[in-house]
Amino acid sequence: MICFIILHYMVKEETIKCVESIMNRETEDIRIIIVDNHSPNNSGQELFKLYRNNDIVDVLLHDENAGFASGNNIGYVYTKEKYNPDFMIVMNNDVELDSDNFYQKLYNIYEDEKFYVLGPDIYSTTYELHQSPKRLSHYTYEEVLNLHQKFEKNRKVSLSIKLKVWLKSNDFLRTFVYQSRTKGKSIDFSKVYYNVPLHGSCVIYSKDYIKREDYAFYPGTFFYYETEILDYICDKKGYKTIYYPELKVLHHQNVSTNVVYDNMMKKTLFANKCNYESTGIFLDVIKSFDENGVK
Repeated sequence: MICFIILHYMVKEETIKCVESIMNRETEDIRIIIVDNHSPNNSGQELFKLYRNNDIVDVLLHDENAGFASGNNIGYVYTKEKYNPDFMIVMNNDVELDSDNFYQKLYNIYEDEKFYVLGPDIYSTTYELHQSPKRLSHYTYEEVLNLHQKFEKNRKVSLSIKLKVWLKSNDFLRTFVYQSRTKGKSIDFSKVYYNVPLHGSCVIYSKDYIKREDYAFYPGTFFYYETEILDYICDKKGYKTIYYPELKVLHHQNVSTNVVYDNMMKKTLFANKCNYESTGIFLDVIKSFDENGVK
């Protein structure tokens, strides 16, 4: 069985489109678990009513918006206990599958690779670029510490933040910056890569990971650095992770955050706050492994 976990917040139409992209393919031996992260516009309740008679779709209503990791972990725990699937595909509600024979290919790849975690080729339709893998090396303590200190400085409005907001407010400049960053990484997105940080909009967990781990993502982060922490933990525990471009998805990104934060300054400050908190948790994870070893 393959189970899809879709984190929902606010944008009902996008979640429905995501579900349809899954159900338009073969529906035998799949389940879809939608986790509503306490949407204030009542869209979670609307989805619950829409799918309450659907045998394939479960809708879970979270009683608070605790962010990306917590919402997905609720779906992961529920799915593990109820279905114990071969694979869990944790995906944003703005992602749609884009490969023929996606499910059969996934089983075939597992038979060949025996992976714990897999990242497909994620193509951003917003910025016209490939998003996974995010880089080809693990993060070091020094890198994360530098990032943490940078985000601490950027939690308040400054000239540099105003410049960043201005750049982000221009669609052309924002796209140019994102595409330039990707080109600068020298990643061949047509190649298979092992044990690299994957993009969090679509992550696939095999039964090998599921039977050993209680959560999809390390608890505590609200947004950002979930898959960088996942990559670090998998590396320390010797779990095989893989980027496999034969599996493809499309990412129509930033739909939910754009609905909540129509003001770019608020959105940027919110992102910096989350990045600061997440890198702090990342530092704690690294120190824990250094002090206590692998558990």
